[in-house]
Amino acid sequence: MKRTLVSLAVLFLFSLSSAVVFGQETTAQDLAVRVDKARVTFDEFQQDPRMTWFRKNVRYAKGLLIMPNFVKGGFFVGGSIGKGVLMAQDKDGQWSHPAFYDVVSGSVGLQFGVGAGEVILMIMTDTGLRRFLRDKFQLGADASIGVGPDGVGAKAEIFDIFSFARVKGLFAGLSVEGGGVVVNRDDNRTYYGTVDVTPRDILLRRSVGNKQADPLVQALTKASR
Repeated sequence: MKRTLVSLAVLFLFSLSSAVVFGQETTAQDLAVRVDKARVTFDEFQQDPRMTWFRKNVRYAKGLLIMPNFVKGGFFVGGSIGKGVLMAQDKDGQWSHPAFYDVVSGSVGLQFGVGAGEVILMIMTDTGLRRFLRDKFQLGADASIGVGPDGVGAKAEIFDIFSFARVKGLFAGLSVEGGGVVVNRDDNRTYYGTVDVTPRDILLRRSVGNKQADPLVQALTKASR
C-alpha cells in the first residue's frame, strides 16, 4: 500500500511539473520575464508589513533564492514546484546577477487542495550558500532551514536558510523543507548565452552577466544599504 502511495505521489508530481518543467523549451525572453517577476516579488516582500525581520536582515544575507511562482497541490498525494533565481551578496554588499534553480518535492499523507504563492529563501551562512554550488541538494537534510520570522519583535534561531512565503489557495502554507534544489543548467546557458556557465561563475566569480537583470540587482543593493 505504501509503495502504491509513493508511486502515486511521483505520478502527481510529474503531472504537476509537466507544464512547468517538461513543457515547451524555455527561451531567453521567458527567463527575462522570470527575472522581472522576481524583482516584483522582492519589492512586494519589502513592502509587506509582516516582513519586518526580512527587510532588516537582507543586508546580512549571503544570498536570496526568489521564486515568483511556487505551486503546491495534493489529493492524499502531492507535490510542489518552484522555479526561481538565486543572487549572492559579497562582503562589500554587491549582489551578483541571477543563477536559475528549481525546487521540487513530493509527499504522501492526508492533504487536500491547491496553493500558489511567492517564496523567498534567505541564505544566512556560508555553508548554506555552498550547498547551492552543488548540482543538487536537499533542504533540511544538507542545509538547515527554518520558517522566516515575521513581525517587528520577531526573534530568529540559527539556520542556514530561512523560508518566507506569501500564499494564496487552500493550503495553510507552502513548506519547502525536504524539497530538492536543482541547478537549471539549461536556463543558465540560455540566459547568459554561454555553454559552460556554472553557478560559481555567476555567483562568485561573476565572470558572466546580463544587463537585463540590472533592475533586480539594483533593488537588492538598495535594500541592503
